[in-house]
Amino acid sequence: MYRKTADEIMALDPELAIIPVGSLEQHGPHLPVMTDWAIAAELGKRVAALTGAFLVPALPISTCREQMGKKGTVWMEPVTFYQMMTDIIMSLKLQGFKKVAILQLHGGVFIDTPLVRDLNAQHNPDLMVALIDGCAFFQSMYQDGVIETNTELHAGEVETSQILAIAPETVHMDRAVDHVPDIPRSYLNYGSLFRACPDGVWGEPTKASAKKGEAIFDYCAKQAVEKLNKIFAYMEAKEKFNYSYF
Repeated sequence: MYRKTADEIMALDPELAIIPVGSLEQHGPHLPVMTDWAIAAELGKRVAALTGAFLVPALPISTCREQMGKKGTVWMEPVTFYQMMTDIIMSLKLQGFKKVAILQLHGGVFIDTPLVRDLNAQHNPDLMVALIDGCAFFQSMYQDGVIETNTELHAGEVETSQILAIAPETVHMDRAVDHVPDIPRSYLNYGSLFRACPDGVWGEPTKASAKKGEAIFDYCAKQAVEKLNKIFAYMEAKEKFNYSYF
């Protein structure tokens, strides 16, 4: 929808705006640093097509200090990201958008959770903000047979398949290496990804294919819409409790 004129958008008058969030960061020896941004942009387009929402172009830079160690990774501080997102969402609210969906396609944006909670606490029911975390689909995709592995966290079967589907010329499968560390994800609070995964890969990219990538995008778009509908229905059903609508 961002290809349309302002008057065309006014005529459509969508109540939902979508903000896909990616990252510019290393993705192992086989994937481009644009990986999270490219996936966010593609999934945003698909969710917008299913919902008729106004799509904000995918944000390429967020918070990703866990990828520090090689050139090409770019980040901002969490407090900066928090304020930037608040400003963007408040500008959408002022224009009359009643619902905002954040599609988070980079796992390291931990500040999104308090951001969404604070905005809803302050602005429900005039504004409802939903957060969809792409990492939350990994386990269900494995259980539903969309992917072969349940080891995905970064540059594995899922992300590699998605980039093979939309930008195959940027993928170097001959350089792909599988690596699954023996530590939990929470240990990224104590050291960069390279401490656990020397090649910068947490998963099994050698299992990836373009066909899987297309299936993953289709699955995630439909699941995102389903989750958004449930989240917004929950907020719409709330009545005032004493002085609070939250």
